[in-house]
Amino acid sequence: MVFAGSSISDFQWKNRLFIVSEASEKLVKEIATEQKGIMERDLRVFILSGEGEKKYPVPPELAVEIKKRLSPNAEEPMVYLIGKDSRTTLRWSLEEFSFEKLYSSIDAMPMRQREMR
Repeated sequence: MVFAGSSISDFQWKNRLFIVSEASEKLVKEIATEQKGIMERDLRVFILSGEGEKKYPVPPELAVEIKKRLSPNAEEPMVYLIGKDSRTTLRWSLEEFSFEKLYSSIDAMPMRQREMR
C-alpha cells in the first residue's frame, strides 16, 4: 500500500508511523498477515530498505526526514514507531520486534485508550 505524505507532520493526529529500517522477508510476510491490527491502530507502514521496500515505499522527502530523525544504523536493522503526535515513541531491533509487543505498547497509550472507547 502506498500512503502519500512528504513529511512526518503530514500524518500528525491522523496516523502512527511504523518504520522499518531494513525489512526481512519474514517481517514483510507478517505485515501482510497483520493488516487488520495495522489498520485498527491507524498505522502506516514504511520500509526504508530490504524486502518489501517497493510494496511499502517511503516518499523521497519523507525518507530524508526519517533518516535525519532516526539515524538508522545499517549494521542493525530497527523498527520504529512514531506516534500520532509525531514523536518517536518506540524502537526495537528487528530481532526483538513482534507485533504483539507493538500492539500492546500502542494499546497502552492514552490516545489509543480513548480511541478504543
